[in-house]
Amino acid sequence: MAIDALSRGEIIAYPTDSLFAIGCDPWQKKAVVALCRIKNLDPAKANLSYLCPSMTNASKLIKQLDKEVYKFINRNTPGPLTFILEAGKTMPHHFRNKRRTIGIRIPDHYLLKMLLSIFEHPLLTTSLPSNDEEELLYPEELVDHYKDQLSIWIDDEHQQNSPSSVIDCTNWPPEIIRNSGHEIVW
Repeated sequence: MAIDALSRGEIIAYPTDSLFAIGCDPWQKKAVVALCRIKNLDPAKANLSYLCPSMTNASKLIKQLDKEVYKFINRNTPGPLTFILEAGKTMPHHFRNKRRTIGIRIPDHYLLKMLLSIFEHPLLTTSLPSNDEEELLYPEELVDHYKDQLSIWIDDEHQQNSPSSVIDCTNWPPEIIRNSGHEIVW
């Protein structure tokens, strides 16, 4: 059902190894606009990330990586880390920021890994609660708040963790933008 919803350009919600998140097919403009509307973001300025099942899958969206950056990312994936990388030419044209960078995440959550392997390409994603809604930590609270805006809700009935750590890998050495306490292997 979730794959069908994504294929129709709908928004789904799912647990991750960090916060609960929502996502869509990034190649469907109406889905990207709807995702941004839920979070009150301008699609042209939003800093959303792509969930990928592997770096092989992510390579479709990014420029070729330097060997040391590739090794650094491989030491730290899968897991709750988002890597800021230079966008490649095949990134969806309706969703680009002026810096030409994108966030890539390879999650370590059994359900999400299965969804990504079946969907066969990246999901555009963002954590569900906004900064003023961080007290909504349990899925049932989030469902009540967002139920009219989402097509499918996948729930593993666990409390959320902390947000992913964000690491800018556009220069060497990488720079930690947000440290959420997750282990980073240098």
